Amino acid sequence: ATVAVFGTILHQSFLFDQFPIGSVLSLGLVLLVALQIRTASGFKSPNLVFAFVVLGLLFLFSQSFWQDKMIPANQAGFIWSYGAAVLAFAVAMWPRISSKQWRGDSRPS
Repeated sequence: ATVAVFGTILHQSFLFDQFPIGSVLSLGLVLLVALQIRTASGFKSPNLVFAFVVLGLLFLFSQSFWQDKMIPANQAGFIWSYGAAVLAFAVAMWPRISSKQWRGDSRPS
């Protein structure tokens, strides 16, 4: 939940009015946290929970319940909302590859 709040606050920040530093940092944080959850756990379910929490909070923050949206419908808002969801679900659904498979050694042990 902290990742979604941090990214929602930071995603509109630009460096020199050109480089979207907030979106880069926010999406990088989502990727790093998702990878950390994936490596620390042997299962996909914690990553799926993380991805659904991020997706749910992004949906909640983009609504105008109190006449104020935290994620506006501009380029940075779309990059943050779709990018965070895609990264979180991609890490959750990526197959676990063992070191033998990574090296190409497919002989049975």
